Amino acid sequence: MIQTVLKRDGRIVGYNEEKIKAAIRKAMLQTDLGEDEALIQKITDRIGVTGREQMTVEEIQDKVELELMKSPRKEVAKRYIAYRDKRSIARRAKTRDIFLEIIEAKNNDITRENANMNTDSPAGMMMKFASETTKPFVDDYLLTPEARDAVRHGYLHIHDKDYYPTKSLTCVQHPLEKILKNGFIAGHGESRPAKRIETASVIACISLETAQNEMHGGQAIPAFDFYLAPFVRSSFIEELKKAEAVTGEDLSDVYEARIDDFEKKPLDGLKGRERAIQHAINCTVSRVHQSMEAFIHNMNTIHSRGGNQVVFSSINYGTDTSAEGRCVIRELLKSTYEGVGNGATAIFPIQIWKKKSGVNYKPEDPNYDLYQLACKVTARRFFPNFVNLDATFNHHELWKADDPRRYMHEVATMGCRTRVFENRYGEKTSVGRGNLSFSTINIVRIAIECMAIQDKDERIERFFSKLDEVLEITARQLCDRFNFQKTALVKQFPLLMSRLWNGSENLDPNQTIESVINQGTLGI
Repeated sequence: MIQTVLKRDGRIVGYNEEKIKAAIRKAMLQTDLGEDEALIQKITDRIGVTGREQMTVEEIQDKVELELMKSPRKEVAKRYIAYRDKRSIARRAKTRDIFLEIIEAKNNDITRENANMNTDSPAGMMMKFASETTKPFVDDYLLTPEARDAVRHGYLHIHDKDYYPTKSLTCVQHPLEKILKNGFIAGHGESRPAKRIETASVIACISLETAQNEMHGGQAIPAFDFYLAPFVRSSFIEELKKAEAVTGEDLSDVYEARIDDFEKKPLDGLKGRERAIQHAINCTVSRVHQSMEAFIHNMNTIHSRGGNQVVFSSINYGTDTSAEGRCVIRELLKSTYEGVGNGATAIFPIQIWKKKSGVNYKPEDPNYDLYQLACKVTARRFFPNFVNLDATFNHHELWKADDPRRYMHEVATMGCRTRVFENRYGEKTSVGRGNLSFSTINIVRIAIECMAIQDKDERIERFFSKLDEVLEITARQLCDRFNFQKTALVKQFPLLMSRLWNGSENLDPNQTIESVINQGTLGI
């Protein structure tokens, strides 16, 4: 005997024979003989008695068809089958309407959901087709009833829900020195270690672009100036060797000598050795500037995945006080100020200036001149943004001004909404870590629902009570997603889980990522 019914959306409800009667009755009323209550009751009783304890909706409807075909009213069976088809089409109608809107390139909330995607292009359309069919699967099979209800009633928005089944993570701060020094293999692509500034710039792009295909969120570089600085020096040595070939003078003692600053200066009045060195500096600065131009251009033009999407990229910089690091910062800022193409403001990378007293904030600080330039660039191009390393919550007890790897102890942020620093399961750093997933609470809806309460204290109490309730639902939803993400295998993320995420280098391809992703964050 049937006791419960498994619905199409995964819910289990009590068996209700009245729904079967109503469906048969509708089919009978579409025939010449009309309804037959006795036959309706007979068929309903037979189905209820002969069925299993729990059955699906489809199984029950199949039994109704069979009973009608065995009855004297076979014309009713035809009407019932037609009714089922009509209902099935109606259930698919929403998906059909969504697909037509994508096909017809309509400008609406569906096609404009992702501002970084061109949904009018074939690749963009394919991405939206996949996205809009994946989300209902997540709702029906991967969310708990309480999370699903919170989404449907507008209290909760789960970001990148279409990527939920892939188990992908949101974002990561790239430890770029690993890539630049060792190269990497990711899928079919292979990159050799960098030797000069142009190559380092391109590999930085490739690292961001490759990882974007493995994640659903942004890619960031936590210390852009520190990472690229060594390649300014190697490029400078190349230019010195070129000068040696022309002049015949040995400049090898300058290869690793201290340079006060890599800045272009006129060669007028300079002779011999002094002229050759300044010429090498000028050529190096030009190469750095072109490399920074290329980096910005690539991050705004190279599509990293379907939908004509460029990388959601961010770079952090400002605290490298070496001549090489300062050269990277200066030429990056100059290139940003100039703009891309015909002088347009670049959308990516989002740039974050790391401000710190003793480094770049006060007039006596070594990078204060670059801080002034950064402010000038921001006034025109909106970037860089600024993060205050002197804030107590951004302080790291191991940071030292003379530490060449002090960037490991500096907070770095993602251009969207992610700050990663403290770590309960490893080293306190921003490098090699990121956000796992995040969800947004519709706090305005909660406030509106409380507006009708006249008593102020009661209204405030009700607001925070409801907020606490939705916060708990959201926290459980994020925890459920984390428990799903951690079952992914290392081999599903060939770059992320070989070079980028902290601790991943110790994992085998067929292991899960569970042991290392607890260093990430869940965001509300």
